[in-house]
Amino acid sequence: MHWNKELTYWITPKSGPMRGMATLIDANHALSRDLPSGYLKRVHWVDVANLLVQAAESGSDEDVRIATDELLRAVEQEGWMERVPRIVSAAA
Repeated sequence: MHWNKELTYWITPKSGPMRGMATLIDANHALSRDLPSGYLKRVHWVDVANLLVQAAESGSDEDVRIATDELLRAVEQEGWMERVPRIVSAAA
């Protein structure tokens, strides 16, 4: 497993519950420890979790890039790359 492999670029949310992430293990811990209860049921977080595992298993730069890009998209979708978080309905 390649959990210590660096992400393609660091992701540092400006708001929300998630820590800054520099490696695959940072992202893993952010998903498993920082996300509020129930968030891992959302499709975009399930997809990110699967991509992180795939990247950690393969160690491939391409898999890490894909996982990093999707992680950033998920954080952006939650509004956490903005200083003031968006209010998202519970049904989102």
